[in-house]
Amino acid sequence: MKKLIILFTVISFSVSAQNNMQNFISYVNSLSTTNEKNAAVDSFMNFAAPSGFPYIEGNQANFIYRSSVNSAAVAGDFNSWGTTAMNKLNGTNFFYYSRLFEMNARIDYKFVINGSNWILDPRNPNICTGGFGPNSELAMPEYVQPWEIKTYTGVPAGQIETLNIHSTIANANYAVKVYLPPGYDSVSKYPTVYFQDGYEYIDLAKAAAVLNNLIDSNLIKPVVAVFVRPNNRNEEYAGSKRNSYRLFFINELVPFIDSIYSTKKDASQRLVLGDSFGGNISALISYNHPDVFGNCGLHSAAFWTNNYEAYNLIVNGALKNIQWVSVWGTYESLFGNLRTFTDSMIQKGYNYNQLELPEGHSWGLWRA
Repeated sequence: MKKLIILFTVISFSVSAQNNMQNFISYVNSLSTTNEKNAAVDSFMNFAAPSGFPYIEGNQANFIYRSSVNSAAVAGDFNSWGTTAMNKLNGTNFFYYSRLFEMNARIDYKFVINGSNWILDPRNPNICTGGFGPNSELAMPEYVQPWEIKTYTGVPAGQIETLNIHSTIANANYAVKVYLPPGYDSVSKYPTVYFQDGYEYIDLAKAAAVLNNLIDSNLIKPVVAVFVRPNNRNEEYAGSKRNSYRLFFINELVPFIDSIYSTKKDASQRLVLGDSFGGNISALISYNHPDVFGNCGLHSAAFWTNNYEAYNLIVNGALKNIQWVSVWGTYESLFGNLRTFTDSMIQKGYNYNQLELPEGHSWGLWRA
């Protein structure tokens, strides 16, 4: 066995200009017996393990699953969470799928076993938690993991308070968490940031750590952050309750926060932001009420709802005193619309900043 491993390594991996994965596949296919094939697979797995899985060569990621199952597929941001069948090496229990990605790409994915069993990649310890549970994470070699989501010794932490507010307009109670920056006092006046899907921004995007680190690094001024948890997300952000939710935000929530905390009252010092449908309602809130929110942040805004109501309202409506920031991924089905929206906004004359990254519709994108 030891001689076979040494021989296989020399044959398959000595020429750096060639693709190790392709050499391995060709080598296994040239073998005659099951024992030889499985020994070659063992050798390759031992060779690849120190680099981690998926096994990456240049800009090619190789998804690998090894088990005695009938079928294996991979689903993820790159195929809109459809299932792409993995190839099986004849005479082995080795499944693989190879694909090219940008060198700084980051995607979520899962394996689908026997057509219905969705699992994490058992050989990949890197996980990205999402609203529907954890996914395995592929990070290409030039992707930089966000430093700002981590907790560091010596970085002062803000304080989080939990409140409840009753909305007469929406006929509902809302749970709200409020972040107060380190050193908060009632004499100073602070800008405010309002988050849709607020609890998920705290739990999945590590928003409190991000604020602590950005403030400590003097990248942003100390802010009061308001994290609102929706009751019926789709209806409030994009459905039949969107207008009552918008009016709750403007006429009840903002005055409530301003009455309790030492905040700056002008629109230029307020930002509302959200992800996906949360971006949709944030745009509606800001555009309809620029006297309250002069800044709007869009994380992969899902504008397609209600026949592109928010999109058309803003693009075709009057120019208003709002600054916009938009972030989206190229592995999202809606990225084409966001490119067009961005072009229209810039042409219209808005102060509009955008960032497009090779990622998907994921908290892995929105957290950084």
